[in-house]
Amino acid sequence: MSTVASTALYQHPFDARRRLMELGISVEALVKAVQAGHVARLNCTDNDPPFIPGTEAWRMVVRTLRDELVPLGWRKDDPSNYSLVINDSSEINIVVASADDLTCRWPGRPRTKSLKGLFTEAAVLKNRLEGDLFPETVEADLRRAATVLNYKTYMLLINIDDEQCRAELSLPSNFDDQMVTDWAERIFIPIPGVDGGVPEKVDDAPDIDVPVKRKAA
Repeated sequence: MSTVASTALYQHPFDARRRLMELGISVEALVKAVQAGHVARLNCTDNDPPFIPGTEAWRMVVRTLRDELVPLGWRKDDPSNYSLVINDSSEINIVVASADDLTCRWPGRPRTKSLKGLFTEAAVLKNRLEGDLFPETVEADLRRAATVLNYKTYMLLINIDDEQCRAELSLPSNFDDQMVTDWAERIFIPIPGVDGGVPEKVDDAPDIDVPVKRKAA
């Protein structure tokens, strides 16, 4: 682990796995979820609406992450359609978000791709404060949303296209112009075949045997 400009960076697979273990998060569940999102994108065809491949990838990452973690003692919740996976023992939330090409790469700081709403801003606020002691300047609706989020919220940042998938589990620390722009902590997920300092092969990564349809010509 290294600390760069106030960001705790877990870039090497050994450091990433150790940190995920401390948080009570299965690295195999994260890898399987991201790979399932990649397969879902590849199963789209040229006859799908242009936005569907990205949406399908995100949807399948969320679903698979819940499929994997809920049997391990996690639970799910969707306040105002903000889809969370929650660990009451570790006192953390995870939410999935698409991010730019700086995902799982250093130097650089990734940003979320799409504009984010009230609950993402509330999650950043909650991450930066202890308990529910919010400054008086915080707007009432933001305060209410932050109170709904009982724990710190990590974002599983995904960057998936037809050729590759990369991901990191990161703790957002700054929100500006409806985008998450900075991170207190970044944990690179060791997915086989990605770059960003992660080795080409991770021996104990899970295998996924899912049929992939050929795209329509």
